[in-house]
Amino acid sequence: MKLHLLIGLGLVTGLEVYGQNVQKIDGADTIKTHEKKIDEVVITALGIKKDKKTLGYAVQEVKGDVFEKAKEPNFINSLSGRVAGLNVKNSTDLFQDPGISLRGAKPLIVIDGVPDRTADLWRINADDIDNISVLKGPTASALYGSVGKDGAIMITTKKGKKGRMSISFNNSTMFQTSFIRIPKVQTTYGGGNNGKYAYIDGSGSGSEGGGWIWGPKLDQKDPTTPSGYYETPQYNSPIDPATGKPIPLPWISRGKNNIKNFFDTGVIQSNNLSVDWGSEKATFRLSLSNIYQKGIVPNTDLKTTSISLAGSVNPIEKLTINSTLTYNKEYTSNFPEVGYGPTNYLYNLVLWTGADVDVRDLRNYWVAGKEGYQQRHYNVSYYNNPYFQAYEYLRPYYKDNVMGNVNLEYQIIPKLSAKARVGTNVYALNREYREPKSYIGYGNKSLGNYTQINGNYFDITSELGLKYQNRFSENFSLTGEGYVSNFYREQKNSEIRTDGLVSPGWYNLFNSIGPLFAPKAGNRKEFEQINSVYGYVDMEIYKAFFLNMTARYDKVSTLPKGNNGYFYPSVSGSVLLNQLVTLPDWISFAKLRGSLAQVSNGKLANDTYGYISAFEKSDISWNGQSTFVFGDVLIDSNIKPETSNSWEIGTNISFLKNRINLDVAYYQTRDYNNLASIPLSEGVGYKTYLTNGNVFQRKGVEFTLNADVIKKSDFRWSTQLNLSHYRKYLKEAYGGKDYTTIYNAANGRNNFIRVGERADKLTAMPYETSPDGQLVLQNGYPVNSTAPFESNMGYSDPDWTYGLSNNFSYKNFSLSLLFDGRLGGTMYSTTNQKMWWGGIAPGTVNQYRDDANAGNNTYIAPGVRVVSGSITYDQNGNIKSDTRVFVPNDVAVNYNAYMQSTSNAFESNYHYYKQTFIKLREITVTYNFEKSFAEKLGVSSASVSLIGRNLWLASKIKNVDPDSGVDQLQTPATRSFGVNLNVKF
Repeated sequence: MKLHLLIGLGLVTGLEVYGQNVQKIDGADTIKTHEKKIDEVVITALGIKKDKKTLGYAVQEVKGDVFEKAKEPNFINSLSGRVAGLNVKNSTDLFQDPGISLRGAKPLIVIDGVPDRTADLWRINADDIDNISVLKGPTASALYGSVGKDGAIMITTKKGKKGRMSISFNNSTMFQTSFIRIPKVQTTYGGGNNGKYAYIDGSGSGSEGGGWIWGPKLDQKDPTTPSGYYETPQYNSPIDPATGKPIPLPWISRGKNNIKNFFDTGVIQSNNLSVDWGSEKATFRLSLSNIYQKGIVPNTDLKTTSISLAGSVNPIEKLTINSTLTYNKEYTSNFPEVGYGPTNYLYNLVLWTGADVDVRDLRNYWVAGKEGYQQRHYNVSYYNNPYFQAYEYLRPYYKDNVMGNVNLEYQIIPKLSAKARVGTNVYALNREYREPKSYIGYGNKSLGNYTQINGNYFDITSELGLKYQNRFSENFSLTGEGYVSNFYREQKNSEIRTDGLVSPGWYNLFNSIGPLFAPKAGNRKEFEQINSVYGYVDMEIYKAFFLNMTARYDKVSTLPKGNNGYFYPSVSGSVLLNQLVTLPDWISFAKLRGSLAQVSNGKLANDTYGYISAFEKSDISWNGQSTFVFGDVLIDSNIKPETSNSWEIGTNISFLKNRINLDVAYYQTRDYNNLASIPLSEGVGYKTYLTNGNVFQRKGVEFTLNADVIKKSDFRWSTQLNLSHYRKYLKEAYGGKDYTTIYNAANGRNNFIRVGERADKLTAMPYETSPDGQLVLQNGYPVNSTAPFESNMGYSDPDWTYGLSNNFSYKNFSLSLLFDGRLGGTMYSTTNQKMWWGGIAPGTVNQYRDDANAGNNTYIAPGVRVVSGSITYDQNGNIKSDTRVFVPNDVAVNYNAYMQSTSNAFESNYHYYKQTFIKLREITVTYNFEKSFAEKLGVSSASVSLIGRNLWLASKIKNVDPDSGVDQLQTPATRSFGVNLNVKF
């Protein structure tokens, strides 16, 4: 009965049931019982390998082969949906880091056991990744001290393997051919204001309408003109030699496809060649990689080149040496500016360019006779020609990275060994900003400028320790390691720029009109040192009880003396229930686990010298002499490092002879001694007081389900579901207050949060409403709320973050599909708000707009107006009294003016939208050539894959992809298609 039920569910086909082998069922081949091992080994802190069953905290591993085919320029993007609790907010912009958070905080990046404090994700070559272990929570990463207080992403690179020499070549070519979501704009009306437009000189004044897209209707017939359409002077009008004025041109919708006509097809080309060899005494691996990305924005690209050498050697008996060395170069002649503002292509192309302008006409971006001096555009006061921006406003970037480490282990006696490790991280960075003459910023026209930025970074970690390992009996074993460690960091940054350019187009510091300027924020030299003692003890009792204890003491240079040493303890344990009690036959494995940890932050506000009050050099000079100012922040003399106490419980259960595996984790973290900036009266000489203040609580639950749904000899189907839920609450506010403000990137502002509320609450000051929720208007326009506190617009953290992957294999073919997304969560959309404000939103096409263009006020906003009475609030924002008497709003206003004033905020929930989405993140179809065919080609194995990334998106928010969790007018998300070729010799 049980067997027939399992077969009916599709979960069992030819497996061992209740300890007996089933040879064939409906033609299915026999499946061996113990193909999947519970004794899985994972990489933990310090690069130590441990049996996963012994761990008292959550760890999830991702194998390196998932990064080999469907290439992303940044490997972190490929982790989307693959790890429960890891939220990757993918950026659609070229050379922009994705937002990553693990249990609500940014994790540490660790490469081969050595922390990478620079967290430069672009320099890590996907082809060199052997596996990634995600250590969740501070217990898992407490041995790294403060930098590991929020978990860690452990990257283990490939090493040489024993055996004959092998050569591998891997090529992936991806084409970004289409957009998954682009802003849909109206093409019925053109530029201008109040239905009028006539080009004068590009200043935006007068009849040019100030740069709005509230101009006349396009494509209107007029039999009195030569073209048969309404005509008006435009930026590209020829000049009448007799009058010297622009000749009117047809006012028609030339630019209906401006977005598609401007952007190019992007290309991501990745090549890797590796050589692998090993013997009993030594192994090595040499890897050469290159990634070229051509951006969808014209004249933008990104190139990264890596050379990596890894190996191990046993020069004498009992001594093992492992080492890796990687050189990486990131370089581009130009990559696009992001964020809302004049430097963003979409700012000019989507929001502030009407369909009356064809972007293809702007390719000739210099005014004739003024090349190098004046860009050509329909408006030269507020906006930049997109092609002028792409080809003249250049942002070169050159960065050389060197990473390396050496690990030694010497077996002193059978149970005791000495270990040493040295890891270093070095980079040199050179950046330039080449700003052409006539470039438009906010409210200014550039005289041309050149900025040069240089950065040099060096850190080294040295560790020396002992390892003791002993199995005292069959029922008890102990392993422990203890280390002394030193970390040293040195960083130098310099920035200098011109004060205008004498000769436009010559980008040289000697071409400055005025004195060179060196801003204080860009010129800095830092030193940091951490001396540490740390270690751990692992115990195994009766092969069923596992206990791990860690301790670390740091003394740092980044906190005031007397308060710069602190202790990090953690303890975790697990119990294997299947070793203690007899479980039902359908339960293969069952484990309970739990952990506790305390971790502190070694810096104030992540500032190396944040604890020091001192004079600083000012950006202002006096008679050519430098001036100095004292900081405006008063620092609490007893300030303490931010600290987190965390605990976690979880379980891991396997069913049906390990065919189904479920992992569940629940955690809570209390973050206290958080820094708070308290406003002060400037009469005391300071603006703010920096002290310890707010207390937060983080908690969440994570589920990971793995299943081998079908497992035949020629056909297999496996699936994985990752699901996580996270919340953060304000538990205490500084000074006993019942509220505070917290910045949130999801709406780009400080939000009003009460004690006990979620810390991710998004707030805004709304309009007044009647008790039944209708908009209150006065003189036809909304009335701003007089409440003392802002209203709740939603919460930025989703209810659930999920990923679902399926892998199928049939003979030589394999297919993998990855879906991921979020349920719930709210974000503010700058794009949608500006589209309504500027007149480019499709919803602005209506009769009211035609009436307004004709000078008639016909728009009556839905809502009510007050004829008597008033509303009052108490100090907490609650309604104290409401004696208002309402009648339906009957005041007609100008539709154009109403939308410019309100951006349709009330009808659009103030432009706060749900983040909920599901995305088909990846499809990979692979064919592995028969060995006999591969040998005919002179290779040992070969495979070819067809790949698709970001193929489909379903979400309710209009015009933008909610993947990044914020909307600051980012580049439209693109679909990618390509092919991968993998050959081994």
